[in-house]
Amino acid sequence: TGLDTYGYTYLVLSVPLFLFVTDMFIYFIHRGLHHPLVYRRIHKPHHTYRWTTPYSSHAFAPLDGFSQGVPYYIFTFIFPFHNWLWLVMFLFVNFWTISIHDQVDFGFFNTFINSTDHHTIHHVDFKFNYGQYFTLWDRLGGSHRDAKQTHT
Repeated sequence: TGLDTYGYTYLVLSVPLFLFVTDMFIYFIHRGLHHPLVYRRIHKPHHTYRWTTPYSSHAFAPLDGFSQGVPYYIFTFIFPFHNWLWLVMFLFVNFWTISIHDQVDFGFFNTFINSTDHHTIHHVDFKFNYGQYFTLWDRLGGSHRDAKQTHT
């Protein structure tokens, strides 16, 4: 999608739209991966890392990785998205995934942003904090647990 078609305003607004929509899809897919019929076969290898590391962020079974990657492709079929911005967001998603597994938390915006602390809670107690970027879907879905600093 070229800038001449939608302009710079849409380009800028498509970033929060991308984060909001893909976060919703990831929430439901991730929560589904924790269903007892699916968890053991597909998602459990990722949760062998109860205390996460940057390496554990990408340690998952192929079907697990594929299923959690699908929202990023679906988004581009629903909404126009600039191809270079998609590449930038692809890099952002990967760095974000590493950052919520790296045990370094900066402690700001923890109310709205899914932080390392939130994701550590998810790995320790598998019933909470399924979101990728925000706590909204966990709050709406009844699976939110407040983040308290889980490490120093």
